[in-house]
Amino acid sequence: MSKKNEELFEEEKEVLRFAASNLASQRYYGNDLLPCYKRLARDYQKLFRTTTKIFRISDRQEQILQRRQNELQNLLDNANQGFLTFGRDLKVDQQYSAECIRIFGKKIAGNLIISLLSQDNNTLQRQLQAILKRVFLADFVSGQTELQRVPAAFQISGKSIRVECKLLPQPDDSDECFLVMMMLTDITEKLKAEERIRFLSYHDKLTMLNNRAYVESVLLAELARGKAVPLSVVMADMNGLKLVNDVFGHRQGDLLLTAMANVLKKSCRQTDVIARWGGDEFVIIMPSTDESACSTVCERIRRACDANRDCVIALSSALGAATTVSGNLHLTELLSIAEHRMYNDKLIKSKNFRRSIVANMENMLISRCFVNEGHNARVLQLATEFIEFLDIEKAAIDIKLITRLSVLHDIGKVTIPVEILGKQGPLTPQEWSVMKNHSETGYRMAQSIGEPLVADIILALHEHWDGMGYPFGLKGDKIPLLARIFSLVDSYDSMTHDRPYKRTMNKKAALGEIESQIGSQFDPKLAEAFLMFIGMGKKSGK
Repeated sequence: MSKKNEELFEEEKEVLRFAASNLASQRYYGNDLLPCYKRLARDYQKLFRTTTKIFRISDRQEQILQRRQNELQNLLDNANQGFLTFGRDLKVDQQYSAECIRIFGKKIAGNLIISLLSQDNNTLQRQLQAILKRVFLADFVSGQTELQRVPAAFQISGKSIRVECKLLPQPDDSDECFLVMMMLTDITEKLKAEERIRFLSYHDKLTMLNNRAYVESVLLAELARGKAVPLSVVMADMNGLKLVNDVFGHRQGDLLLTAMANVLKKSCRQTDVIARWGGDEFVIIMPSTDESACSTVCERIRRACDANRDCVIALSSALGAATTVSGNLHLTELLSIAEHRMYNDKLIKSKNFRRSIVANMENMLISRCFVNEGHNARVLQLATEFIEFLDIEKAAIDIKLITRLSVLHDIGKVTIPVEILGKQGPLTPQEWSVMKNHSETGYRMAQSIGEPLVADIILALHEHWDGMGYPFGLKGDKIPLLARIFSLVDSYDSMTHDRPYKRTMNKKAALGEIESQIGSQFDPKLAEAFLMFIGMGKKSGK
């Protein structure tokens, strides 16, 4: 029994204690009323025990009911739904979960339900009042049908709230025939998620442009009505994405794609539909646009690409356009024509693009990679004269290959951090590991711009005759001949010209350094020949 109930029976306990004291006393011995008094005390004690037992059972039942009520309330509070009821007066008589307070921002008992839902929208308030008035004038079945006219969703304090209503019959002795129970669910985040899914279904996540699915699923159906003629399309293939991904990483590749998307957005009009078609391809669909207007847009795209200076390589795109003025050509046919013209444009401009990439890399080598200006020209001349000195058959050495190699041999260094390239003093093991990556990076870059032979030589330029070089530890004549020749020439020119991270050597010191590496870093025969070649005072060696 609870402490409160124990206190409730304190007087009865005192009566029993007093009776027990009297019965134990000798004062009333022989009194004719004593037997009756004993029976009365015994019956009173039985009654007290029965009464306290009833109260204990009641206490336990109350505790069980309270626990169940708490459990039910906890379930309601954590159901992410608001529950409330109201009657004929349309005032909320009770809120059954904490979600109601969160949705409305306050306790709502006693508030008019139409005011809570309408949020000062007078038209909506009148509509709700009319519906609910009909509900309470109808019988239970008709009222339930009428209740379905209540809107299924409301905007409440910036939240989207779904509403479900149900009639609850009341006891016969109640003032109300039935109450309305309303269940409110905050679907704001759900709607946002659904909208996000719909958006991503028809948009490219990286560039936020429309995607191919949008063009094929939505736009094709709209354009099929033939109301957009003349209709023009442009296919754009961005140059250099593979190069950037392979050499600088996919993050820089993503930045290149984003830059291209921004160029297209700035160059096109509000009525144009821009989509990422896939990979490095984009498509622009221009309703009510003739060939002349289409050409103007294409020219704006080219100029915007030329003006861009924010990417690791020059922004460039091959373009192909097609126009129909009659609507006889289906969009897919137009796209096919534009794609064919785009590939033709790519073939025509591919050499120019490769030249611009090489020029850009040369500038980067000079500006941030501590490569001495004029180094490429000097190693080209020195290598050409040394090969002539060696009297190697012309068929064995491609002079054009040497020219391209002189330009590209250091190209992998553009990805090495400046603080490593320009560090004075020895590199740490970690820094040296990063530094050695430039051979493989240069190889991938040369491959990406269509120079596979140059790429193979770049990969072998830092291999050593004794097998202690990198990246593969090639040994002896397993190293390509041109790589062995070029490593001598490159080393000599680097030692005899300014480098921020190392003092310039004179001719004698540089030759001494080469001589010390004969048989280890350098091919013995070639190194001996090179010492003789420079010692004879060749023009490039002076």
